[in-house]
Amino acid sequence: DPEKLFKLAMEKVGKHNLPLPRKPSYEDTEFEIPEDPDELTTIELGQNMMRATAFYGYCKRLLGVLDAELIPLDAAYNLTVTQRGNLLRVDPVFKNRSGEIIEAAILAQNEDLTPLLARRVELRSIKALLEARLDIYDKVYINLSRELSRREVESRGV
Repeated sequence: DPEKLFKLAMEKVGKHNLPLPRKPSYEDTEFEIPEDPDELTTIELGQNMMRATAFYGYCKRLLGVLDAELIPLDAAYNLTVTQRGNLLRVDPVFKNRSGEIIEAAILAQNEDLTPLLARRVELRSIKALLEARLDIYDKVYINLSRELSRREVESRGV
């Protein structure tokens, strides 16, 4: 049961008392990325770097929780489809068919898999969005850090 595996994973990790990043308290729903970081003061650069770090940490937390649910769900779905697919391949009509055709036939014959598939697709979509945001926060941090380093080198006259 994927739900039991998810709860078990959360309990096991919870026993280690590892702190988790909180949701950033910023009210903004959009993260403004400066077109020219040269216009920012050093303090503003640092603040934007910390904001990117806060969002990165929280997003990574959400991704971990999502993966903890998705992994057992994927395993249960794949196991069920494989088992039912093996039974279906006995039929001469399905003997040399591709995996996608077998899976489609299984889904058509077994409505009990529909909620599992729907949740799986939903989680994969959310995962793609979270991974994209992680990339954004990472790039923002890297570029602001690069600007900060450039300023430090310039101030030394190197």
